[in-house]
Amino acid sequence: MTTSNQPQIELWDGRVGEKWAAMQVSLDAMLAGATAELALRVGAVNGCRLLDIGCGNGETCVLWADGGAHVTGVDVSAAMLAVAEKRTQGKVRLVKADASTWLGDRLFDLAVSQFGVMFFSDPAQAFRNIAANVRPGGRFIFTCWRDVEQNQWVRLPMGAVRDLLPAAPAPLPHAPGPFALADQERLAGLLQSAGWTRVNIMPFDFPVCVATDGGVDAATRFVMQIGPTSAALAEVDKPARAVAQERLKAALAPYDAAGRVSLGGAIWVVESVRQE
Repeated sequence: MTTSNQPQIELWDGRVGEKWAAMQVSLDAMLAGATAELALRVGAVNGCRLLDIGCGNGETCVLWADGGAHVTGVDVSAAMLAVAEKRTQGKVRLVKADASTWLGDRLFDLAVSQFGVMFFSDPAQAFRNIAANVRPGGRFIFTCWRDVEQNQWVRLPMGAVRDLLPAAPAPLPHAPGPFALADQERLAGLLQSAGWTRVNIMPFDFPVCVATDGGVDAATRFVMQIGPTSAALAEVDKPARAVAQERLKAALAPYDAAGRVSLGGAIWVVESVRQE
């Protein structure tokens, strides 16, 4: 694992990864629309050697393995890999490693990632390393978030609590995090410079489910535990959190449909081919 990636590694191999492992069922529901679209774009995988980057709790590993692929899942979170181990029941090779530096012992036919490539401090180097793991002519397909303004699931709750948050410097452009690869032109350039060709970056919108049942109360709890709003509220005191909770309930109320609460999500689905 590289020193430059260490802050993100420590987050995901610490409290963030532990929280995501504990909330696996809710997170699978949250991202179900994106997972289905990724599976559609990947297509048939029977017999493929497949590398799942940032495999997390293992949902996509199960999809690929059930489709007949020989799957290796790589992630930095011990807690999430433990969940993945239980779900995959020995059908998948799971490796605790940083995908920006890890090299397998054989080349893969396909590399896939569901929201697992936005956290590299040097994405160009990471994409080069992923290319080194894929055979010439092999594919690299992944999802990543478009910008915050297009993602209602972040924009709406953050707007409800913004004035409660402590003053903070503006984040560095393209800093590692959920929206690091939102710039389509920059993303295409990073991939091309790393040896990927036929780069196709397609927008896809889907409902981000923040509560499958339980309505506004469940959705509010979820938003206060997962995502950028949760991270921002970690710095406020208890009275401010109480105010934030009530504001979030009010903001989410119009989206409660018989206990299910969904907000708009906007991603890129990215396809490319390893240079021959």
